[in-house]
Amino acid sequence: MQPLTGIRVLDLSQFLSGPRCGQILSYLGADVVKVEPPTGDIMRLLLMATGSDRGIHTLHAGKRGLIIDFRKEADMRLFLKLVRVADVLIDNSAPGYMEKLGLAYPDLSSRNPHLIYVAISGFGQTGPARERTAFDIIAQATGGAMHANHQDDHAPGVFMADLVSGAYAALGVMAALRTRDRTNQGQFIDISMQDVVYFQNYWGFADRAVEPDKGNMESILGKPMADLLSDPNNPMCFWNSFKTKDGHVAMTALTERQWKSLSEVTGIAELSTNPLLDSFVNRIKNPAPGLKLIEPWMKARTSEEVVKTLTAAKVPCGLVANYDQVNHDPQLLAREMLTETADSESGKFSIPGNPIKMSAHPWTPPKPGPIPGQHRKEIVKEWLGEEI
Repeated sequence: MQPLTGIRVLDLSQFLSGPRCGQILSYLGADVVKVEPPTGDIMRLLLMATGSDRGIHTLHAGKRGLIIDFRKEADMRLFLKLVRVADVLIDNSAPGYMEKLGLAYPDLSSRNPHLIYVAISGFGQTGPARERTAFDIIAQATGGAMHANHQDDHAPGVFMADLVSGAYAALGVMAALRTRDRTNQGQFIDISMQDVVYFQNYWGFADRAVEPDKGNMESILGKPMADLLSDPNNPMCFWNSFKTKDGHVAMTALTERQWKSLSEVTGIAELSTNPLLDSFVNRIKNPAPGLKLIEPWMKARTSEEVVKTLTAAKVPCGLVANYDQVNHDPQLLAREMLTETADSESGKFSIPGNPIKMSAHPWTPPKPGPIPGQHRKEIVKEWLGEEI
């Protein structure tokens, strides 16, 4: 039995943020029903159009499929009956859409006071921007992440806003379930993607926190704190990605012990003897001498040699992995993050494993995600005790 066994979830969401919430709940044992319109989830349609529809399983494996056409009275009645016995509803529709259907939280909670309704949107349910529509890139832009990553002029490569917002939504659901255990009442969970990105943007909120001290800090460090580790025009010698013979390796020698170990294992004595590099503050002020010493050592070796050598000396490092490398990483394989699932209809599919490892709840890879409406009969029978 998994932690959320017995919890019933109606996942009305599309694209990435809501489905990630449903994925986490499903991986933890919840019965997650993927509700789609007759035309199918928009993300499913986009993937099918590009011939990559296997990708739908990366977020929907383990869920069951149900088609609901809200324009039909019979489907609306069925949906409302399912709501009465559901524990959780996930929604990431455009602002105002559920209200127009009469399916907003006040409408559904009047039918099921125990319902936990999680709404993920670009800017949340309050504030002057609440009615604006957003996608991942908009949330990353307005939450400060694109600027922090020096991506002001190009799109980010990781859908952090979507996927991390889905994870926070799942966290909120689990907290609400715990609260319901005590109060017997559901509640509304309001997740703003902009909020989540800002919450992840350490340099952004730290910059506000230390605002009274910024002048003094900059005089000590010789540069703004927010650019300390990420300025592409002035990289740090102790926190950087270095070119090797065949790729790149990220390396950190943040502490004095790590810096000393780096000097010893590379045989570059000047890293320890050069007065410009003899303290953390000096290395911040004068990264160039350190880079000049470290870069040739890195370039003369393969990435594997660098990682093996530095790891033996307990200097934190790692291969800058491309898609092919990360998808064949032996560490991820050992951690069951590279896994497959299969059934007789769909064959084999690669899906990500569960990053939440629990000693009392071993995880088994789920079945592939549903085709639209695949489980209508069994959902109605199991949830409502009716035959169709």
